[in-house]
Amino acid sequence: MLPSDCQFSLQALPLSVLMVGFHESDVPPACQDALTSMIPQPSVDWVRTAQDGMTQTASGHQFDVVIVDCRVGGELWEAISCRHLDGQKASILGITGVPENTGQHNIVEDATGYRVDETLASTVLCWFLRQAQERKQCLVELQLLRSQLGEAAYKIELADVASTVLHNVGNVLTSVTVAANMVESVVDQSSVTLVNRMADLMNAHQQDLGTYLTEDPKGKRIPTSLGKLGSHLVEEQKTVLNEMKGLVRNIRHMKQIIASQQTMAKSAGKVESIVLVQVLSHAMEMSFQPEDEKWMTIHRDYQDVSPVVADQHQLLQILVNLLRNAKQAMRQQGQEHHELRLSVNYHNNDKKSVVMTIQDSGVGIASEHLSKMFTRGFTTKKDGNGIGLHSSIVAIQNMGGSMEVHSDGVGKGAVFTLTFPVQQEGVLV
Repeated sequence: MLPSDCQFSLQALPLSVLMVGFHESDVPPACQDALTSMIPQPSVDWVRTAQDGMTQTASGHQFDVVIVDCRVGGELWEAISCRHLDGQKASILGITGVPENTGQHNIVEDATGYRVDETLASTVLCWFLRQAQERKQCLVELQLLRSQLGEAAYKIELADVASTVLHNVGNVLTSVTVAANMVESVVDQSSVTLVNRMADLMNAHQQDLGTYLTEDPKGKRIPTSLGKLGSHLVEEQKTVLNEMKGLVRNIRHMKQIIASQQTMAKSAGKVESIVLVQVLSHAMEMSFQPEDEKWMTIHRDYQDVSPVVADQHQLLQILVNLLRNAKQAMRQQGQEHHELRLSVNYHNNDKKSVVMTIQDSGVGIASEHLSKMFTRGFTTKKDGNGIGLHSSIVAIQNMGGSMEVHSDGVGKGAVFTLTFPVQQEGVLV
């Protein structure tokens, strides 16, 4: 029996073991003991040749441990070494015969795995299986952590979009408040009350109105005052109308921001045929305010292109992130006026893919940073987390597209290029 230290207290996942070259009946008893003593019990498959092992793996079965019978010749080990079980990431152990006339036991390690003679098989196999079990547990935990990290990144992106929406709505509300206060002030101090006062004076002199307006000192001032008052009221009206137009425009903009977010939220996780220009327009509504036109000119070059297949909610998050970065980069540059260029066109006019570009005139990107821009955790912002661009490129790639960044250097702006395969007749080209 195996020593007590080979008993597993770890609540691990069961191993999947492939026995190559063995008959179940001729496995050394010590190896049988090592396998049957494991908790939980491993699942074991038996094949006679390396080719049979390849057939097993070709069916999609992933093994954690492969144990090879090397006691008669080295053919099986050589076959395993050459093929490495078609990319299997299993831990591989070969069991050899007992060396003759040496009095020594051998353990050999190479690029394929370990080989040990059957005298040491019990002890080594016990250790080997323990390591494999811990390795599998670590891989499962790593996969879980990656999944959790991806979910966290997604939630951060959602929070960023929500923060952008709230920020932009807040900015618009500030403009609405200013305009409303202006209208209130104009109306409160309006000269329209003077019209009512003059009307009262003329009503009081209805019987001698002509004489009052031409001979009475107070009455003689009324026609002149009405002329001046008329001009003043016209200016008041223009001011109020301009402010009211601004109010209507800003309220409409808030409704567009909220509607865009609601529309995209309903399609979260749904891959569908979308028009890129529409999603880009929604992202613009959520990322910029009317006041931004005072310091930035937006140039649009939109070609009539075919729809693409994507998750438009996720794409909206990506575009809002890119546009927000572009806005921040231009604000940091310091010059009075900036240019933002947006384009949606076919790639090389072959109509098999659509290219979207976002080019800003901001602070640019240092050459040594370009290759790291999509690396998880890399950021040039003091308050950045290095997740946004990384999760964006992963999402774009999962949609079948790609994303690249280029900059001529610091102070020379940057351009992000997104490429998507188009959808034609219900299939991707």
